[in-house]
Amino acid sequence: MLDKSKGISALLSGTNTDKRLTIVLHVLFWMVAYSWFVFQSRWLSGNQHPEVTTLMALSRNLVVIIAFYLVSYCISARRYTQLTWLLVLLLLLAAVVAYCLVAYYLYNYINVAYPDMPPFFKNLVASISKQGPWTFLFDSEVMYFHGIQLIIAFFIPFIVKTFRSIFQARVKSIALEKDNLKLELDFLRSQINPHFLFNTLNSVYSLIEDKDKTAASIVLSLSHMMRYALYDSATTEVEVDKELAFIQNYIEIQSIRHRRRLDVDLDISHQLGSQRIPPLLLINFIENAIKHGVDKLLRKAWIRIQAYRDDNGAFCFVVANSKPHQPEEGPIEGIGIKNTRRRLNILYPNAHSLQISHTETQYEILLRIWQ
Repeated sequence: MLDKSKGISALLSGTNTDKRLTIVLHVLFWMVAYSWFVFQSRWLSGNQHPEVTTLMALSRNLVVIIAFYLVSYCISARRYTQLTWLLVLLLLLAAVVAYCLVAYYLYNYINVAYPDMPPFFKNLVASISKQGPWTFLFDSEVMYFHGIQLIIAFFIPFIVKTFRSIFQARVKSIALEKDNLKLELDFLRSQINPHFLFNTLNSVYSLIEDKDKTAASIVLSLSHMMRYALYDSATTEVEVDKELAFIQNYIEIQSIRHRRRLDVDLDISHQLGSQRIPPLLLINFIENAIKHGVDKLLRKAWIRIQAYRDDNGAFCFVVANSKPHQPEEGPIEGIGIKNTRRRLNILYPNAHSLQISHTETQYEILLRIWQ
């Protein structure tokens, strides 16, 4: 079966993972671009001075290469802000200035070093040197001359980059839509009529409320959890308070289930503000702590949960739990953590971090989300 992450089509679509192919294609592209700059430079230098043609072509190629990769680095974050576009604009303006200054000094050097250059080249040097290196700022014709050359040089690589970025964004959007449809389909297949379910739970709660407070508490917490899972989680984002309330209900059930052998410390800041997150994003970390930590300990199990904003305003969620004593080997991520990582990468590209640390007796995750 063909590997869709490699090959020319993958490179053009932005899904290529073969770095060697990427490097080779970039080198070939800039070699072709250099050939175009040679052809363009020959208009000014003529056929009598190939070394002059080479100098002009190399200078143009170098300015464009540096500007292209700097701009590409800025827009590679995939999460654009006003600061991103301001930085891109400044880089493009810097490229124009650099191009004009390089042209001024190079053309004047050539004019002195090669006195037999064609008359039209000497006229060009005189034109772009009327007021020194900054003539292009005061002479619209000189600015136009340099601007047209630079636009032609930038046009092809930036058009390719733009179309690749648009295509990548569309591919990610389709992948996310596909995942959401699959989740929705799986949910619909397993869904019981919610009204019947809640009415039944309420009836059970009414029957046992006066007889067994513990059982009644479990039923009530379960009802709140299922209501959140069935209704609130149908949206793309929810208030973080709702997600944390869902976690509190889950913790209450687990605390009753494990009784005195589980110690839970839940620390939720009151300054989370209007933070919104995808529904059911955080519960996987709690389930992981219960499954791989608490459930495997016979006594003295504990979980520490924190939700707060750091000094930079990022939302932070910390889960630490005890685990059976074992050598400090690298943490093995289950399917739940892997799926959560993938979900975070799709929803918060370059705007989150998920750190996992552990010792012989403790496991901890730290999730940070900034926007």
